[in-house]
Parts: sequence; structure tokens; C-alpha cells
Amino acid sequence: MQTFQEGLADKFAVYFTGLRKQSFGCKSIQRIFGGASRETYRIILEDDDGGEVNLILRMIQESSLIDTKQEVEYEAYSLFQDTNVPVPELIKMEQSSKYLGKPFIIMSEIEGQAASPFDKESYKPYQEEIGAQFWTILANITNFDISKINSDSHISMIQEGQNWKQQLDYWVKVIREDSIGVEPILEMAIRYLYKNNPKDSYQLVLVHGDFRSGNFLFKDNIITGILDWEMAHLGDPLEDLAWALSSIWCWEEKNRPAYLLERNSALDIWEDATGLTIDQDSLFWWELFSCVKGLAIWISAGHEFQSGRNIDPINLFSAWMPGDIHSQAILDLMEARVSYL
Repeated sequence: MQTFQEGLADKFAVYFTGLRKQSFGCKSIQRIFGGASRETYRIILEDDDGGEVNLILRMIQESSLIDTKQEVEYEAYSLFQDTNVPVPELIKMEQSSKYLGKPFIIMSEIEGQAASPFDKESYKPYQEEIGAQFWTILANITNFDISKINSDSHISMIQEGQNWKQQLDYWVKVIREDSIGVEPILEMAIRYLYKNNPKDSYQLVLVHGDFRSGNFLFKDNIITGILDWEMAHLGDPLEDLAWALSSIWCWEEKNRPAYLLERNSALDIWEDATGLTIDQDSLFWWELFSCVKGLAIWISAGHEFQSGRNIDPINLFSAWMPGDIHSQAILDLMEARVSYL
């Protein structure tokens, strides 16, 4: 009897054969674990002459921690094809479930590896070079000309000055729906954010939504691809910056965000490349918001596990360890804020 992956491999080979009008068989298929919103597979197809095609298949996941649209992910990747933001080459988005049982996206595999965001050794000895690229690429995303986004885009359109509340409302709603109890530290942060909103956006920009360590591929000292665009939206330029700076991605060396460059060097690169001057009060707000957003995701993970919808152990881990770290990060930020004032 075929396993699920063997059956998926055969169906995919048939689909790709029809797409390319050329016969292919599946040489190998491997599940890539860790994603919160997609089932991801690495697939190698082989044609009749022995030629290989290395592909990535991203399928809609029935139980997802984050409610995202496949169209947003595909469109965001599309915007950065052949630009100064490295992304995989897109091949096809299929919205029908009739071929593989779920909608999916196919893209070319690019060279490189993804590191664990919790491993402080991942980028050594190239952390300086990778760090300079990491913060420059984030600036390149911030600098993207959003007039290129069509009016019928699936990427959310909002009005200037409203994005902070739209984002906060969204994640608080997730917390209210999925939390199995009251978390006082989190509630304190939510109250503070509503009462002390940041300055209106310098401008509306395209926000990646999950730009951080672990969501890019690198080979030696080169970043080869920025991944996981399913949370892309229009918003404040400090939103992505604050998420990438979050201490959860550098818990053991908090002054070296993403375990790359020191914080001040990272901020200098971002400011120089964007031409924007960071308002420190607003950056604090977005860093605190990042903790609330993170806790919403970890609470959602715990809800999925507790309800039995998705008993992947990663969901149990997410509800425990990262949740505790982000709670402590809230306390650290508020303590530093009191000292600053």
C-alpha cells in the first residue's frame, strides 16, 4: 500500500507532466517541517532523459496557526521576482483541490539552508556579512514601490495612520479566540499598546510580516532567498524592523538581533538604506507589539494542540518555551521603558 507521500509524489508528477507537456517521474519527495501555515515538500522530478528538476511544493494546511491566503503569498513572491530581494522563482499557483487534494504553489528550489532562529551559532563565522545583507534586504523590502501593487490585490490595503490599530486588533482577536486562560503580563502589554499608540506611519510600505532569523536561506556568507511571505500586508515600516529585532530571536545575546550584527549597527544599516529616521518611542511600541503578536501565535499553537486539531509536538513546544520567552521580553521592555522615562 502506498504511503501518503508516495501517492502525493505520483499525483504531482502527473500534474507537472501536464503543466510542462513533458513526461516526468518523481525521483524523491521530502517533507520540510516547521511551517505554521503550509505543508512544504522538497521534490526532485526526473524526465525521460535523466534530467532533474528541483522543486518546492507549498500546500494549504488544514490546521493552520495563522489564517493566511495563498494568493497573498504568491503575489508577494511575484512582486520580488528578479529584484534586489532574493526569492524563489515561481512556477504555478493552483487554486483547485482536484489535483493534489488541496490548493498549492510550486516554485523552484534555491540553494541554501535555513537556520533555527534559536541557534546562536548558526551563522558563524559569517554573521557580519550575512547580517549586513539581512538588514539591507529588509530595507529593500521597505523601499519597494507599492504603486506596483494592483488595486485588486489580495495584499491588504489600509489607510495611513490606521495600520497600528488594525494590526493590534487582529492579533488581540486571535488571543481572545484561542486563549484558554488570562495571562496578566500579556494583558498589561495590550492595555499599554491601546493607550499609547505610536506616531502615524512615515509612509505605507509593504510589510513582509515574518521577516526574521530562520525565514531565509543562506549558503556560506550569502543570503540566497527570503521565504514565508504569507503574512505580507501594507503597514508601518517599523513593524518588520521590530519583529526582526525581537529578543526572542537572540535570547542568549540580546544586543545582537538574529544573532547577526549588534543592534546599533543593524539600525544604522536600515536607516541608511531606507533614508528614514527611526522614532525611538514608535520603535518601542512596535517592539512591544511584536511580543503581543508572538504570544498570539504561540497561544494559537497551544489551542491547536489542546483541541486535537494539530497534535504536531512543535505546537506544544511553541505554546510553552517561546510563549514564556515573549512574556519575559514584555517585562524586559517595560522595565527598560520605565528606566528610560
